[in-house]
Amino acid sequence: RSPKNQFGEMKVMELYFDNECGFSQNVLMTITNLGIQDQLVMKNIRENPEFRKELIEWTGNSQVPTLIVDQQPMRESQVINEYLVDRFVA
Repeated sequence: RSPKNQFGEMKVMELYFDNECGFSQNVLMTITNLGIQDQLVMKNIRENPEFRKELIEWTGNSQVPTLIVDQQPMRESQVINEYLVDRFVA
């Protein structure tokens, strides 16, 4: 299933993460297991300082993982994983 907004357009989800963060790895594993890599814009804050700045602008800090859905930040790997499973598993 593809996430769509009320206009039938694709919703853009952005995941801010850090490869060296265990919580980020947990979410990345869920994304891989669900096969939904193409449904998200992946933003590694360790590799790209601009992504870190964006995250701080969005949320006031650089806590990862953070999933942005419909311009709303979602935090905590367990919450993000539950959301992704609920959204993408029929």
